[in-house]
This record gives sequence, C-alpha cells and structure tokens, in this order.
Amino acid sequence: MAIRAVYGLAILAAVIVGLSEQTLGGFLPLAMVVLGAAYAVMNIEAANPQAFLTTALVVWAAGKSDVLKNLDVLVNVGTYLDGIVDQVAVVYLAGGIAILGGRAWKLVTKGSL
Repeated sequence: MAIRAVYGLAILAAVIVGLSEQTLGGFLPLAMVVLGAAYAVMNIEAANPQAFLTTALVVWAAGKSDVLKNLDVLVNVGTYLDGIVDQVAVVYLAGGIAILGGRAWKLVTKGSL
C-alpha cells in the first residue's frame, strides 16, 4: 500500500507541475525527485531493473520529442499533455538514478552485482 501511495503522490506532483503555467520552484519538483527515487528503491528489484529503466527512457524520449504538442485538437491540450509527460519523465529518471546508485553501492560493498 505504501508503494502505491508513493507512486500516486509522485505522479500527482508531476501532473500539478506539468499543468502549471508558471515555473514552480521549491517543494513540488523536489518532491517528484524524492518520491521517484523512493518508489524505485522500494519497488524495483535491484537484480532486474530493465523494465523500469526502459520505461524511464521511453517516457523521457516521448517528452523530449514534443510530439504531444501537435495534438492541439482542443485548445492547448497537447501542450498540457507534453508538460505532464515531461514531469513524469523527471519522476522516472530520478528512480533510474536511484537504481544506479543502489547497484553501484552493492558493487562497491560486496564486489558483485
């Protein structure tokens, strides 16, 4: 249950930041990074993180390609969707960095992954 709450809060923060018209400094971007890292550490199996890392790269690529900005069927829908996907990518990439840190720590302390 705690894993779902962490993931839900991270995605909620990403949606809020993605929908905001102005740059939000401080708490929400930091919360996205911390919650994304916490989700990855709590939920992802350290021996086999390929699915999570692949998802992180796909979400990041979708956000950076700005394809969703062309979906302006209704007023600015694509722009808002692109902003949300960009922020969800931040959550996933923070989790990927947490996985990298965990694997590096395991390699340093135990000598093997």
